[in-house]
Amino acid sequence: MMIRAYELTDTAVLTSVHNTLFPHQPHTRQSWGAHIDGILRVNGRAWTLTVDNIPIAYAAGLPVPGLPGLVELEGFVNPARQRQGYGTRLLTHIKAELMGTAVTQLSYPVPHLHTPAACFLLKNDFFIEHEEQMMELRIDNSQLPIVNSHLPLATHHLPPTTAIPLFCQLYAACFTGLPWNQPFTEAEVAAMLRHREELLFLMKDDLPIGFVWLRSQPNNIVQLEPIGVIPEKQGQGYGRTLLHLVLSQLAAQGVTAVTLGVWADNKPALHLYHSLGFRQTESIIYLAYDLKVIA
Repeated sequence: MMIRAYELTDTAVLTSVHNTLFPHQPHTRQSWGAHIDGILRVNGRAWTLTVDNIPIAYAAGLPVPGLPGLVELEGFVNPARQRQGYGTRLLTHIKAELMGTAVTQLSYPVPHLHTPAACFLLKNDFFIEHEEQMMELRIDNSQLPIVNSHLPLATHHLPPTTAIPLFCQLYAACFTGLPWNQPFTEAEVAAMLRHREELLFLMKDDLPIGFVWLRSQPNNIVQLEPIGVIPEKQGQGYGRTLLHLVLSQLAAQGVTAVTLGVWADNKPALHLYHSLGFRQTESIIYLAYDLKVIA
């Protein structure tokens, strides 16, 4: 048995194993290779466990933008080799390799605590860090309320040199000190913004008081995340106005649905989204392991 860094020659075998385990999320060799390249390009890591030089298990760690020290894991073991200790050996290797680096916490998302992955990780000293609700709203112009508002939403594309620092400033004002704070750097925002993503800002008296990040997804779906209104303007209906305006614009553009994620204990946000017609589609529980507490 050997655990080593992922190699290009692992692609064919691991693509096949992945597609056996996740038939509803299949990869081609090309798309799998692109997936690995994307992880490595942002300073992530990927490992392969081999037996007799044949890859039987894989894991990768992806840094989470805005949360220095947090790495989100993914991985799998060939079904024919499961329950033989290979997953534990690979996880132990990852913990040891990352110990003493800038990484302080490992994270792994699961839909519920009864999945094989959740049971495995909980037995290996992971704990429940937080839960998020994934929500969706099917949108149609005829279903959206008419908003007569004096709060115009800036829909033009601000130059990146303006939009990126403004977003970081507003984000910090909205979320600093809250559990779901994810303080992006300007460089991280610039790296994440793609040609199908857009930052919009809510203005009052020509001053920005809120924002929403639009992320286009397949099938005419747009993800809204993050969304924020500065603290001194919260509780006054500005968040509702921001969402009404964004939803109306997206419906006019032919978008059929919007999605977002919200922490399960963020009750004000959940109340707002439910009142607008959002419905929960799934829960994601984030399991975590603190490297810094291990001697």
